[in-house]
Amino acid sequence: MFRFGLHVSIAGGLDRIFGRGEGLGVNAVQIFSHSSRSWEFDLPDDAALDAYHRSRSSSSVTRVYIHASYLINVASEDPTIAEKSKTTLRKELETADLLKADGLVLHPGSARGGDRSGAIFRASRIIREVLDSLPGLETPILLENTAGAGSMLGSRPEELGALFTEIDRPHHMGLCLDSCHLFASGFDLSTESGRDEVLSDFFQQVPSGRPSLWHLNDAMFGLGSGRDRHAGLGEGHVGTKGLAGIVRHAKSMEIPLILETPKGEGETLDRQNLRRLLDMANHPVPDALLDAR
Repeated sequence: MFRFGLHVSIAGGLDRIFGRGEGLGVNAVQIFSHSSRSWEFDLPDDAALDAYHRSRSSSSVTRVYIHASYLINVASEDPTIAEKSKTTLRKELETADLLKADGLVLHPGSARGGDRSGAIFRASRIIREVLDSLPGLETPILLENTAGAGSMLGSRPEELGALFTEIDRPHHMGLCLDSCHLFASGFDLSTESGRDEVLSDFFQQVPSGRPSLWHLNDAMFGLGSGRDRHAGLGEGHVGTKGLAGIVRHAKSMEIPLILETPKGEGETLDRQNLRRLLDMANHPVPDALLDAR
């Protein structure tokens, strides 16, 4: 099954995400389970969970992914930030399991002190400790590659491979690849040979062998810019041809695709980008997107 979707809001309640996805004709969504800029949040209560699961049981949206808070830095040298990150990551995973999410997307963190090997050790230790503190956990952590700016971990396949090896919890870990981040960190996705080389490098380094999820975005800035600035599909430097190759590859391997393209006002840009995605995939266009261009 070709699974595709986009990031949607939880405004008004977690149960509303399914109607928002259905209104756009998608079968997968990504959300923040709470404000992405806040350390403090509560687990969903019984009423919210009941409404959520009732909506999900009758929805054509079959996949739900959660993006972890941007505040989390499991690689931090600061003991206070590290402890907050650990506590918040644990609550994110608890929430994800209550929602029966298909994955929790997590950035690997930042080596602000410049010692990347030490940062990998710190990040791996915290992730491992959080996973071990939650027996029976079903939702995997999906580590996402980064754009290569400054001291952010995870822009290179060998670095992600080292994280997976150090964490050593293969049944609880997966990979999320972001096309804009790959291009920004110097991997040329605009040609078939470049794309195949990139994917081969990541697949060989990461124990799972392939991504569990793709974030599909064009890149606002040029190859190797290190800038995490997403553009609409076909409106950036990766281009339609390069993105279409990723879409065909993901479709053939049944890897879900989630758009994180610019939103703008209303749903116009979302509809346009979803339509472009489906055209790239040579996939039937649902009624909700027939008028989008």
